[in-house]
Amino acid sequence: MSRWDVKRVLVLGHRGSIGKYPENSLLAFVEAVKAGADGVELDVWLTKDRKVIVMHDETINRTSNMSGKQKEMTLEELQKADLGMKQRIPTLEDVLETLPKTALVNIEVKDIEAVSEVLRIINEFNAEERAMISSFNVNALKLTREMNERITLGLLVGDEKIMPLIPRLKEELNLYSVNVPIDGISVLGFERFKTALMWLRGLGVKIALWPVEEEIYYRKDNLKRLKGLFDIVITDDPERMLNYLKEIES
Repeated sequence: MSRWDVKRVLVLGHRGSIGKYPENSLLAFVEAVKAGADGVELDVWLTKDRKVIVMHDETINRTSNMSGKQKEMTLEELQKADLGMKQRIPTLEDVLETLPKTALVNIEVKDIEAVSEVLRIINEFNAEERAMISSFNVNALKLTREMNERITLGLLVGDEKIMPLIPRLKEELNLYSVNVPIDGISVLGFERFKTALMWLRGLGVKIALWPVEEEIYYRKDNLKRLKGLFDIVITDDPERMLNYLKEIES
């Protein structure tokens, strides 16, 4: 049975625990799990020498003291970059090796060319039951499903245009979850956002919420007002979120 199939709300550290530590660093991932998160969400790209590294952007400019596109750099070059707090850019192997075997790992594929390597690494670490592959790129999810019929898949929603395709994609890809930005509340308004989640619920998919702006979870008690309409919360600050979820449940 997949480790994702539980009856309670799962909490994942967004790029680790970026409220407090350098994003997508081993320190951020370890501290998220120490704080009580069920696991972490991270982003992967392929390097010039076909290594899978953990990095959100297409370049290392924003999050390190170096600049350049990771696809044009080797792992050795990339690991000279400093993320802050003495952290280096980790590989996916580093993360799977470092985190407890109980920790869930939501791997967002930014680069379709990374799919086969990501699946190879998951297999090598016997991590299929605790890994989710998520992406905005439907073709990346299709390729993942062609290569592995069992792995947990999550479709990331960037805007409303994808919504009409979800019923078909759910069946075609055997989607586990649709991963929705909580920031949709700012775009749609609370009631329309809630209606969209209810519609997704009716399709029988799990709902994962993720933030661009973390505070939207807490503003006007938005998350509390969505109680029962989400299964996973991806958060910049797992400790704060876990305390808030306890309040919601009490």
